[in-house]
Amino acid sequence: MQGVELAYQQHMNYLPGVLKGAQMNANFTYTGSRNYNLTGRSDNPALVGQAPVSWNIGPSYASRRALVTVGVSHNGANIYAYQYQSTGPGAVDFGVAGRTADNYFYAHTQVDAKASYYLGKGFTALAIGENMNNAVFGFYNGSRQYMVQREYYKPTYSGGIRWTRHHEQ
Repeated sequence: MQGVELAYQQHMNYLPGVLKGAQMNANFTYTGSRNYNLTGRSDNPALVGQAPVSWNIGPSYASRRALVTVGVSHNGANIYAYQYQSTGPGAVDFGVAGRTADNYFYAHTQVDAKASYYLGKGFTALAIGENMNNAVFGFYNGSRQYMVQREYYKPTYSGGIRWTRHHEQ
């Protein structure tokens, strides 16, 4: 397996006034992997669960009382299970992109966010959004046209007040 990861982190405390609480975190990962030991295969597919491209972007803002974070994450399509057989008994070879090819996760990009604000006397207001872009989850065989399963979870939003007996100063 080979690859590269790039990361960026910046606390923008050089900005004036209230803007100095801005922060940015980001990373990008590229990996290349091969499985050379599969019986009944004439190819060398990627390792199971190894997305070739993934990235995250996380802008945030922090002050004495407030914290706001946003997370955008992406995982490229990757093999969930090997099932393609090019040789051997029972092999039906429609190719590595055909309907009997390996089972893949669809590429997935999701947006989440969280905000909290300290109200005083141990009380904090919270708001959370998960899967705010209604990202689809699912599987396909070989290529996207051979869909196996699609799942839609819809965004989830929650909020509330938290009380902590000993709030940090």
